Amino acid sequence: MVGTHELYAYERMAAVQISSGHLATGDVDLLYDARARLKLLGSDVATVGLAGLLRHVDHSFVTTGAGSFRAVNRDGFMVDLIQPLPPDRMAQAPRSRIGTAPDDLVAVEIQGPAWLVNSPKIETIVIDARGYPLRLVTPDPRAFALHKAWLADRSDRDPLKRRRDFAQARVVAELVATRLPHLRFDDPALGALPKALRARAAELGPAPRGIGSGEEERTPDW
Repeated sequence: MVGTHELYAYERMAAVQISSGHLATGDVDLLYDARARLKLLGSDVATVGLAGLLRHVDHSFVTTGAGSFRAVNRDGFMVDLIQPLPPDRMAQAPRSRIGTAPDDLVAVEIQGPAWLVNSPKIETIVIDARGYPLRLVTPDPRAFALHKAWLADRSDRDPLKRRRDFAQARVVAELVATRLPHLRFDDPALGALPKALRARAAELGPAPRGIGSGEEERTPDW
């Protein structure tokens, strides 16, 4: 999982609560790594695919068209299946479907996710809106912050999204610096990210308010 929903994993790692303004979103992006063995519960996933799995959870999910990368439910919530651009455009195309159903989602190739695919991964257990535990596998928070800073610089991106991207980058960068100091931006484990991008960590500076307005809000009230 990539995008805004990663913040739930990071606040769990750091034992903080990020303000709702940084968490608001109407979609979720699932990053498909065709190199890895996919782990999904359900014996029929290989047949029904991701679209079928979504409908098992919410029957109102429909794909937006044949060969689409997106499914939408009746509330307008979107699930996108994305994958990185292959390094060699002349090579055989990687797998882009999870299942064999004709209406399954087909991953769209976009620039940037290769850095996330090749960065360290974290696994956390969060609690969903119904009170059930949910396992999240997301890229390292340092990779998230740097990738969001890169997105914020793209002139072809929606200006509103660019502002949110930069705000999220700063929030997570401060979270790493103050709550997860063992995670260093000069760690060789981040070698998959371009050196120029890693160097931008120092530019993120103090984050805006969003992980609590003061130290007293970061301390558990036990």
